[in-house]
Parts: sequence; structure tokens; C-alpha cells
Amino acid sequence: MKKIAIVSIIDDDAFFQFSTKKTLELSNKVEHILQFHDGEEAIQYFLENKDEPDKIPDLVFLDLDMPYMDGWQFLDKFMVNDFKKELITIYICTFSTSKFDLDRVSNYPVLKGYLIKPINKADFFEKLEKELENDSLLD
Repeated sequence: MKKIAIVSIIDDDAFFQFSTKKTLELSNKVEHILQFHDGEEAIQYFLENKDEPDKIPDLVFLDLDMPYMDGWQFLDKFMVNDFKKELITIYICTFSTSKFDLDRVSNYPVLKGYLIKPINKADFFEKLEKELENDSLLD
């Protein structure tokens, strides 16, 4: 069975972290799950491993509203760095329905979608299936 090598959850909400991890595990479509509680922790990991593509997530679920470094700040740092991994897909996962946030998405070509919380299991499974269609993500 095809699986996505690494999926990352970047969110300060413990319940979202827990429920998303369980959903990903239940999908049986993910090899490894990396969890970060804010953008700063996540970007440090990305930068420390930027030359090792097998340690960089293939798919990222990113919250916008976090302490220390929010999702937009994470994306700003992410965009100015060159990661050796050919394809990294990022989905915003947020409660925000503000027009300002929705309009900002177009400034970040790496973003593949904007998911409004709460996100149901079917939506996560759909995103996983989309990623599995790209052979470069497979283990």
C-alpha cells in the first residue's frame, strides 16, 4: 500500500494535534507524523534538516494563530529557504474565515488549500489521497 512518508502538524491546540494525529494514523496512509506546537519550533526543525530531504515532511497541516511564530511568519521564513525536497505541500488549517487571511493565501504559491476548522475525517482523507497521486511523495 502506498503511503506518504512524513506528514507534519504545526498547531498549538493540543486537541487538534491529538485528533489530527489519530485521524492520520487511522487512515493508514502515513508512515511518520511530526508534531510541532508553534511555527518557530517547526521552522527550526526544517532549517536544521534542510539538506536532508528524507527528514523534511511531504505534507504539512499549518495553523495560522500560534504563539511565538504564527503560520504566516512560518511561511515567510519557509519561502526564503531552499529545501532539498522537491515537493512540500502545505495546507492552512484554521478557524479564521477573515477575508484578509483568505486573500493572503495567493501570496504563498506553496499553499495548496485553506481548511476551516473543525476539519472532518473525510476532508483529511481526501487531502491524503490527493498527495498519494504524486509519486514523488511515496516511500
